[in-house]
Amino acid sequence: MRKQDKYIFTGVAVAAGIVGLIDYFRQKEKLKRIGQKMTWENYNGLQAFKKITVFGVIGGIVGNEVYKWEFGEESKKEFSSDNFLKNLVREENPNLNPMKLQELKSITKEVKDKLYNEFSDQLVCYPETVGSLSKKIAITNTYDSDIVMPVKKDNHLGNMRNLSNEIHNTIEDLFEDNAEVIKRTRATRLIFEGNEGTHKIDIVYGREIGNYKDDKNLNLYIRRPFFWQKGTTFKTNIDIQKNLLRNKPKVRELIKLLKSYRDKNSLLIENTLLEQLALESFSVYNYGKEFSVTENFVGCMEYIVERLSRTRILDYANSNNNLLNRIHLTDRQTAIQQINSDLIKINSNPCYIKEMFHK
Repeated sequence: MRKQDKYIFTGVAVAAGIVGLIDYFRQKEKLKRIGQKMTWENYNGLQAFKKITVFGVIGGIVGNEVYKWEFGEESKKEFSSDNFLKNLVREENPNLNPMKLQELKSITKEVKDKLYNEFSDQLVCYPETVGSLSKKIAITNTYDSDIVMPVKKDNHLGNMRNLSNEIHNTIEDLFEDNAEVIKRTRATRLIFEGNEGTHKIDIVYGREIGNYKDDKNLNLYIRRPFFWQKGTTFKTNIDIQKNLLRNKPKVRELIKLLKSYRDKNSLLIENTLLEQLALESFSVYNYGKEFSVTENFVGCMEYIVERLSRTRILDYANSNNNLLNRIHLTDRQTAIQQINSDLIKINSNPCYIKEMFHK
C-alpha cells in the first residue's frame, strides 16, 4: 500500500471507529434512561451506518490533506533520486541475508545431485542453474532457484507429453517427503521449509532439438489447465536466457529496480518480458551515452508503456513466441495506466519517486 493510501485508509478507519463507538454508547445511554437494555433489536444500525459513512469520508479527506502537507514539506528538503535508487538497489541485494541465500544454494545443489543420479542416463549433461540468481538480477524478497534438465533426443521417456509426466511423477516420488511438489505449466516446483525461510525451486525439463551441447536449444512441454486438454511444445534457447545480461551491470541494476517497482505495485509483468524490455530500452536510450540511474529508470518506464501498447513482442530465445501472450490484456492495461500515472507525477515532482516504491 502506498503512503498516500495508508494516510487515507488510516483517516477513514480512525474517524469511522471513533464515531461508531460514540454512537454506540450514546444509544446505550439513551436506552438506559428509559429502562431498556441494548440489544440487536433496538440498536439503530442504520443511524450508526450513516454516521460512520459520513465521518469515514471526512476522515479520508483529512488523511489525504495531511499526506499532501507532509509530502509538500518533504519535497522542500534536498533530495537526490539517483542516490535514492542506488540505495534501493543495495537494499534489494540477496547477499544482505547470506544465511538464507547459502541455504537456498545448498538445497539447489542437493536437488541437482539427486536429479542427476536419477536421470543421468537420459540427460545430455548435469542439470544447469538458470534464473535470476545466476543472472545476478535477484531481489531480496522474491528470489528463488531455477534448474534446467536437458533430456537427450534418444530417450526411453516417449513423446513430449509422456516425458513431461514421467519426469514430474519421478520428481514427486523423490522429494514429496521433504518438500511440497507442485505441477506447473512448464515446470515442477519444489517448496522447501528451511531454517532460514521458505525456498522455491522450479525444475524445467526439455528435450534437445539438435545437439544441445552446441546449440543449447530445447523443446519444452506446456501443460494445459485441464487433463483432457492437449498440451503444446515450446522451443527455447537456454544459452540466450543465461547470458543475455552478461557484462551488462547497468542493465541488471535497472532490472532490479523495475522488479522492485513491479512487485511493490502488484503489476503482473512476467520476468522474461520485463528483462527483455529493460535491455531494449537501454539500447534505445543509452546507445553511446552515459545517463543517470534516474534517467535510465524513467526512460525504461516510458519504453515499457510504448511496447506494452503494441500487439507483439518477439522472444529473443524463440522468435515464434510472442511475449505479450504471457500477460492478460486487462493486466497490461493496468500496468500501462499505473506507469503513465507515475511518470506524470515524477515529472511534476521528482520526490514522488519515493512514493512509487512505498517509501
